[in-house]
Amino acid sequence: MLGSVVEAPRARTILLDAPGWTGHVAGQHVDVRLTAADGYRTERSYAIGSAPDDAGLAITIERVDGGEVSPYLADAIRPGDGLEQRGLIGGAFTWSSGDGCPCC
Repeated sequence: MLGSVVEAPRARTILLDAPGWTGHVAGQHVDVRLTAADGYRTERSYAIGSAPDDAGLAITIERVDGGEVSPYLADAIRPGDGLEQRGLIGGAFTWSSGDGCPCC
């Protein structure tokens, strides 16, 4: 993780290091996997919150009480901590009239 912004008491946006990131389109997401010291793994899917042309990858996490992943991502992860990410996931489909209007 590169950095973060607290959005609300229960929400935080984190900026992930994504070498070779080539961008995305609205609606796509990434999976984030955490692995505990004992080898236990859990994975969650998060919508991408950064703009398609941004150099980095941002996701916003809302802490869910009793959750396995969101409490760590919303409260504990620090710059330099690593996590495993998979994606892009989800197809890229948008309506376009050909003149730049996304749905006209």
